[in-house]
Amino acid sequence: MPTEINSEIVKEYGLNAGASVVGIAASKDFGLAPDGCKPSDKLAGCLSVVVLGTPFPQEALSVNLSKYTEIRNEMLKKMDNIAKAVTKQIISKGCKAIAIGGVGGKYVNGKFYGHISLKHAAELAGLGVIGRNYLLTNPEYGNLLWFSAVLADAYLVPDKTAQYIVCDNCNKCVEMCPSGIG
Repeated sequence: MPTEINSEIVKEYGLNAGASVVGIAASKDFGLAPDGCKPSDKLAGCLSVVVLGTPFPQEALSVNLSKYTEIRNEMLKKMDNIAKAVTKQIISKGCKAIAIGGVGGKYVNGKFYGHISLKHAAELAGLGVIGRNYLLTNPEYGNLLWFSAVLADAYLVPDKTAQYIVCDNCNKCVEMCPSGIG
């Protein structure tokens, strides 16, 4: 295994590629993921998951549907390109790596599963906490982070999970949810 690669270097790769936040999770911590959705199911020998996040532009939340769709599609391309750039750099150091974009997956027994759960990967990588509303909340960007990831066979020191409390069961998210599900 190459000695020229470590967690700090890989995080720099992510920031230089355009991510606002970068965290690392250990592949072994995805034990509760459904079969077929674990990092090791996607890359044999996967040891580390590099999670890359960028905030979704707030102004996109107040535009018409057509403009929102355009912004969303650009965000997805951006996240894919960030993951591809980091993957390329990790591979150049002699490791195996694959990019996991923000979209993709398959239906299994009537449920859609992504390649891996980027939200859960982000939580395991210390980038935030999943709240009662099932959204990952980050102290700086709230719940507007979008993610992509890189799976690598390199051992990278994982980040500690976030220890702050997002939810105190005030019920405001349930009361304000436009879905009406509560």
